[in-house]
Amino acid sequence: MAYLKCFLLILMCDFSLAQNHIVFKELNLKYSENKTIWLNNSVEYILEFSDTNKLAYSELPPRIWIESNATSNAPLMIVARQSKEMLSWQLPLEIEGEEGEAIYNYTSRTMCHDILKHYRKEGRIRINHESPIISVSTSSIETIQFTVNVQYQTNFSLQLNQEYNFTITPSEPRYFFYNFTTNSTLLKKGDSNYETVILEVTSDDICMTVSIQNISCPVFDTNQDVTFRGFYETVNRKGGITIPKYKFPHGFYVVFVAKPDDYACNKAAGFAGDSSYPNRLKRISLIIKPSITYSDYIRAVLLTLGCIGAFYIIFGLPYFVYTVKGTVPREMAYVHDSFPSTPSARIVRLEIKQNTNDDGTEMSARTASTSINAHIDGPSVDMADFDTLNEVDSDRNLRLGRGEPYLIDLARKHPNELKKGSYLYLYNVLTVALFYALPVVQLVITYQRVLNETGQQDLCYYNFLCAHPLGLLSDFNHVFSNMGYVMLGILFLIITYLRELSHKDDDFDRQFGIPQHYGLFYAMGVALIMEGVLSGSYHVCPNQLNFQFDSSFMYVMAVLCMVKLYQNRHPDINANAYTTFGVLAIAVVLAMIGILEGTTYFWAIFIVMYITMCFYLTIKVYYMGCWRLSDVSMQRMKQVWIYDFWSGPINVLRPCHKARFVLLLLGNFFNWALASFAMYKQPKNFPVFLLTIFMANTLLYFLFYIVMKYVNKERVRVLPWIFLIVSTLCAGCALFFFLHKSISWKRTAAQSRQLNSECALLRFYDYHDIWHFMSAIGMFFTFMTLLTLDDDLSHTHHSQIPVF
Repeated sequence: MAYLKCFLLILMCDFSLAQNHIVFKELNLKYSENKTIWLNNSVEYILEFSDTNKLAYSELPPRIWIESNATSNAPLMIVARQSKEMLSWQLPLEIEGEEGEAIYNYTSRTMCHDILKHYRKEGRIRINHESPIISVSTSSIETIQFTVNVQYQTNFSLQLNQEYNFTITPSEPRYFFYNFTTNSTLLKKGDSNYETVILEVTSDDICMTVSIQNISCPVFDTNQDVTFRGFYETVNRKGGITIPKYKFPHGFYVVFVAKPDDYACNKAAGFAGDSSYPNRLKRISLIIKPSITYSDYIRAVLLTLGCIGAFYIIFGLPYFVYTVKGTVPREMAYVHDSFPSTPSARIVRLEIKQNTNDDGTEMSARTASTSINAHIDGPSVDMADFDTLNEVDSDRNLRLGRGEPYLIDLARKHPNELKKGSYLYLYNVLTVALFYALPVVQLVITYQRVLNETGQQDLCYYNFLCAHPLGLLSDFNHVFSNMGYVMLGILFLIITYLRELSHKDDDFDRQFGIPQHYGLFYAMGVALIMEGVLSGSYHVCPNQLNFQFDSSFMYVMAVLCMVKLYQNRHPDINANAYTTFGVLAIAVVLAMIGILEGTTYFWAIFIVMYITMCFYLTIKVYYMGCWRLSDVSMQRMKQVWIYDFWSGPINVLRPCHKARFVLLLLGNFFNWALASFAMYKQPKNFPVFLLTIFMANTLLYFLFYIVMKYVNKERVRVLPWIFLIVSTLCAGCALFFFLHKSISWKRTAAQSRQLNSECALLRFYDYHDIWHFMSAIGMFFTFMTLLTLDDDLSHTHHSQIPVF
């Protein structure tokens, strides 16, 4: 009968009433039944729905589905209204994407009811929805049709710990309601925090926006306006948001809007024509879980601080007792009367001068060293004779001439001068820390404020499934877990200071043991503290633009460890603080450029710089800083080859300094392998690759140093071995947890959320937090290994300590 009415009405409009606009009402239409109607520009329909079973569904909002064959030139205009709420849209629905517009000839919308203004009873919010009235019209001259269906949206009110499954498309958004007050009966249990909940979402690859909005109308549930209110984030496979009650005291709407393409999630388009996802139908599963309680916060924080305090006591006190009672004082009174002699500086210099040709040209390093070493068993050294120290310090032939130099050859400077030079590292690292950290802290606080004010969850790459807010911080646990770096850095500074107190005999330090350069150790402790500060700052709002904050002082620690190892046997020619931090400055600049512009051209330039630096350092290390570009001449090379050949043909190929040759051969092989890998792969995470270069070279030199100690009949005491083993175990564990990432700034925000995981420790820390703890312990014991590595040489004269 209804179809007949429509047909007669259209005929009347076509033949005699073309100039008149007729409004046709359909009353008492039934829910959950399709209604198909024909119309053109002369007819407007007003559809009123009613339900005899209204009381059973009084808390469920009506959802309107409508489909039409209208065109974009003359769309179907829909207005759905209740007593205090109205929605309007048109068909076909045009949704703008990154690569054009996607067109849909059907839509579904859920009517909103302002819960805050209606039906409050005994503190419990009640929802009472009215049946909608739908007005439909068009400007089309030709007759078109539409089909409409109104039904209640089931599962509208979400419950805790209950999984819900549903679908959406770009033209069919959905939203649900969650009420905090329904958990009032659960608050007494105390096993979870029902005042804060975590929304977890899993779905397929289609990109969507998830929004958390206040329970007031209108609800922004279209691609154009979904980000206008509350919290929001882009999600493809996995997502999560932590929602506190104080921001939504009466509950919240969680809104799901599918994107017409995938650009917002992965920078790649995928329209409705994609055969993998016809019509971009997205299947979603969601669950709301309670967060941890405040007692969980307190327990995790106190247990963390307690463990650090216990470490101070369990490790610190025995070590201090051992330092006081288990070591021989570094004083001249505890030195043996006899030790092997070594030629004085004057004798060495004269011997080199005698080994020259008649025409004034110098012999090769190997030939000169043969005659010089013949005087090793000559007269004893008068340690008071330092008349020629200034000459020796500038005499490159002294170092070039000896094939097997000893520490006395490279430790001519006064301890006070070395001390001043080493403290420059501390002053530089403090200056860099201050001027680097202040703008970093200011920046991340600004990020946090913007996040709190705008609700744009894509701004910060949190592990949303294990991000516990506290105060203004959205991710307190990842910030607090960096406390290990700070506290262990302070402990190392204390140990270094107490150890320095035992080095007050300048005469002893001038002749015995490895020059300590305590300024370097202080710089390492400060760097460990600053790693905690900057890593914590990064985790306030981790993203691609501030990732370098997390690794900057890792570069500093790696380079300082390498410098300290080299300084042990080359105290006078060690790189100064200005050069060291200049190199670190270049590294930070490269890290920044690698993050922002990691193009093929950048990698090509970087690899050229990398190989050039390897070549330069190889020459510098091999010749102990004596090589100069002015020394390179055909005449000089010819003389060297001639004398090497006459001393033995095999000497042309045999290196003068075998130990250094082996080290540099291994180092160059490894670095060339890294350069080849970089040229082939061009890894996106350039800062980590740069850190790998520093750490790998430090580790290689560390292993070489230990091996060479045993080759030269030295030994490593038990305590450094314990420190080294603990450091290695912690480093291995830390690497395991580091590789099991819960976020990735290299990806988009939505792709990073795919790595999100539940908390793994105390319901408070995830794998990355454990990485913080383990790496802090590993770095601390690495520093302790460096501090005690040469304790076996504490009372050994410089003339007995070989250089390698």
